[in-house]
Amino acid sequence: MTKIWVPTGRIPTKDRDFDAVVADVRHAVFSVIRHRPAANGLFDITPLGSGFFVSSEVFLTCWHVIDSPVSAHQPGDLNRLVNNLDGSHGIIHEINDGIGKDIHLYPDSDLAILISKSKPDQAYMPVSYADVPVGLEIGVAGYPLAQLSVDSSGNLTIGAVVYRVAKGVATSCYKTDLDMKDGHPLKDREIIEVNFLFVPGNSGGPIFDARRGRVIAYVKGFRSHKIQEVPEVCNLIPVPTGMQKDYLAAVHAVYSIGLTLGPIQSRLEQFGVKL
Repeated sequence: MTKIWVPTGRIPTKDRDFDAVVADVRHAVFSVIRHRPAANGLFDITPLGSGFFVSSEVFLTCWHVIDSPVSAHQPGDLNRLVNNLDGSHGIIHEINDGIGKDIHLYPDSDLAILISKSKPDQAYMPVSYADVPVGLEIGVAGYPLAQLSVDSSGNLTIGAVVYRVAKGVATSCYKTDLDMKDGHPLKDREIIEVNFLFVPGNSGGPIFDARRGRVIAYVKGFRSHKIQEVPEVCNLIPVPTGMQKDYLAAVHAVYSIGLTLGPIQSRLEQFGVKL
């Protein structure tokens, strides 16, 4: 069996090719998977999103990944952080002490900080609070569309918890109000826009310098702007009930966005995260 090399501690920041960066980052990025007690001693198991270690104990993801209004954290929930290193091997951290103990929530920043001390040499990503220059080459990593399966013995397998990355540039960086209708609108928040689309499960994952691997933001999702309406004709026969044959179709511009780390620097430093 081939032995997997697992980096420990802070991931290097030397300039290197993107494939080398994402190979290192892979060891710090995890899927967040909820295990909720169900009937007959079983569990409902749900992949919630992504996240990443910023020290060997401190894990960062979005508040809405852990405790969104439509899928709130409940007493008794066990959160597992699971990564996939080669298709069949990975690392698992268990977060089970609950909110205010090893789960700290900051909904007004869409931030969640989870604490795990189960692997003292856990690899983690270096952070950057510097301004993000427009045009900076960036990467994103995470476990979107993660799925869990079981083997013939009923044991969970990680083959469908797939590590995915993308590369692009920071297309814009600015402050804005941002309301995702989750009860906690962000006010005057610095965000970056990127030129690739995030999908469900990317939320909470890192956006990082593509050459050096420093985290500059975490994935929030996307926003959509209606930019045009155009006349269309429905060619279905019969026309669906309640629909007119001639109608206006909206054209939207969709921007993937991330939340920069500068506004949460003091939060991270409270937990001992250093540059």
